[in-house]
Amino acid sequence: MNLFLTKMTTYLLGMGNTMAGVDDLPEEWGWVKDIVNAVDTLLYPLLIVVGAFGMIYAVVIGVNMARADSTEKREEAKKRLINVIVGLAIIIALILFFKLFINQILPAFVSPAEPETGTGA
Repeated sequence: MNLFLTKMTTYLLGMGNTMAGVDDLPEEWGWVKDIVNAVDTLLYPLLIVVGAFGMIYAVVIGVNMARADSTEKREEAKKRLINVIVGLAIIIALILFFKLFINQILPAFVSPAEPETGTGA
């Protein structure tokens, strides 16, 4: 199982780092390449920060839930904990989606370069 997870992680990380789709863009879309490269560089650190803060906040809410004196406070903490976990899962999924698939999706939204046809006048 560990070997499978290692191979899957290696595949996904390698797939996310390929810039084939972005490199095929026309020269007039060079600014898009710069933005994609910048976003591509920032997504993993952002994933680490969001994950760390989300988990710390979830632990704080869990402690508050365990220390709650009344049932009402416990239910409120439970709702908060569920919201944090769902929100964190959505944010992490979106970050990974953009990290892994932006290079394949972007060329579909950018028109290819028009070939220049000379009239020879």
